[in-house]
Amino acid sequence: MERTIIVKLGGSVITHKGSSPPTTNDENLSRIAKELKSYKGGLVVVLGGGAHGHQSAHSHGFGNPNTPKEQLLMGIPHIRHNMSILALKVESELNNEGIPTIVIPPFTIVTLRNKSIQDFSITTMKKALENGCAVVIHGDVCFDEERGASILSGDTIAVFLARQLDVKSIYIGTDVDGVLDDNPKLNPSAKHIPVIDHNNKEDVLTKTGPSMNTDVTGGMSKKVNELLELAKQDLDIIIFNLTVPGRLTSLLLGESTICTRIMP
Repeated sequence: MERTIIVKLGGSVITHKGSSPPTTNDENLSRIAKELKSYKGGLVVVLGGGAHGHQSAHSHGFGNPNTPKEQLLMGIPHIRHNMSILALKVESELNNEGIPTIVIPPFTIVTLRNKSIQDFSITTMKKALENGCAVVIHGDVCFDEERGASILSGDTIAVFLARQLDVKSIYIGTDVDGVLDDNPKLNPSAKHIPVIDHNNKEDVLTKTGPSMNTDVTGGMSKKVNELLELAKQDLDIIIFNLTVPGRLTSLLLGESTICTRIMP
């Protein structure tokens, strides 16, 4: 069996991010599950929150440093409910494609301190992977020793797990062709950046910014910064457009496709 890979499914791809109440993008989820079936190794699927996570988090004041601890704690059931619905939908799609899959919610295995990971138990995850199960894990709300509760983003989870597991590759699926020098939804002439490394890091980070949609986890700049740190390890790190059919399959098969590679 091939080594484990981590595939991040961006919230803007697997949910209708502007919909309220939140809804899943069933067409994309069904296709993605079929594409994931082409990989014959360990699989960790990390979910962005999309409509299910960001709307409920924002409504309870997450992302605002002045929100009282009591208000943040009151938001836990709402956020947890929405993210559980999304995770179970993805689990069902993968199982329907013959990929034996379990969901491990971060709320049950992670504690934070001032928004940073304090404890993150991966024992059950490692056992699941060793025994042939794919794992779905997702952005979530977790107890925070200082703030009461904080959001743990899917991107941060992906980076943490890539450091803790024997991972071959990490694929970050978004709704654009990797990293661009401007927001393509505002500037149709935005240019694709094929490689980010120490030579162009500073220039790229001055051009990338937060997502247009409601997002309490920091947007593209935070994503790129975390991945650049991870690039110091010996693994493939790729940001690609998950809305385009076949691109995930190409990456899984080692074929060339449009994407941004993060290099040391």
